[in-house]
Amino acid sequence: MKDAVLITAGHKRIGKAIAERLSGAGYYIYMHHHNSEAEANDTLSKLAGDGEVLKCDLGQYDEVEKMISSCIHLKHVVNNASLFSADTLLNFHENSFQDHMNVNLRGPMQLARGLYKRLNENDRGSVINILDSKVFALNADYASYTLSKYGLFGATEMMAQALSPKVRVNGIAPGMTLIAEGQSEKSFELASHLNFNGAPINVNDIADTVLHLMKAQSINGTVIPVDGGQKLMNFTKDVVDVADGILDKN
Repeated sequence: MKDAVLITAGHKRIGKAIAERLSGAGYYIYMHHHNSEAEANDTLSKLAGDGEVLKCDLGQYDEVEKMISSCIHLKHVVNNASLFSADTLLNFHENSFQDHMNVNLRGPMQLARGLYKRLNENDRGSVINILDSKVFALNADYASYTLSKYGLFGATEMMAQALSPKVRVNGIAPGMTLIAEGQSEKSFELASHLNFNGAPINVNDIADTVLHLMKAQSINGTVIPVDGGQKLMNFTKDVVDVADGILDKN
């Protein structure tokens, strides 16, 4: 069997582009979804290679353990799935905070640990965590989401130390790539151009960077921004809110 890669939320958006790229490169795809079985099967059916669909609620510890234990010939994990909902440091509550931490931080850590345990001593694998460009330029918007991604940023370095040499752990921090749920086209058009390239991030650049990190044996504990230089702008608000504020004034 081919070397396999598990991609969380591999059936849509950035995860779909990653699945297409890695399948074309010859990897067996374990395509995770939460409650989108039909969409996941449809995406999988259109890939160049083989794979299978796995259902899991990443917020549930036991489900994550069961999923990772079911994957055979697994060599790589791409932690792409994210919970993204709005709260602030003034209105967050136990559920909003804990849900983000479970899905965006604890789940990826479990999957990285599970990969490590499944590899033989002489095997080598990798984990790629999909973060957010704002981990390089923090602002207080989307508080629980941002903190969970910042935690995964730190966990990337910690896991690179703890899991080496069997598992290399790296990350990618994308800028604005695809229109967000509930975002207007005008807001996306403006927000996605708020970087030094003046253009949305090409989703295929993210997928290509994932493949590069999987293959580049000398890269470990690194987070690569794929954001057109957005991190250098250091906005004091989330880029979507910056764009919406500009539109409200016009």
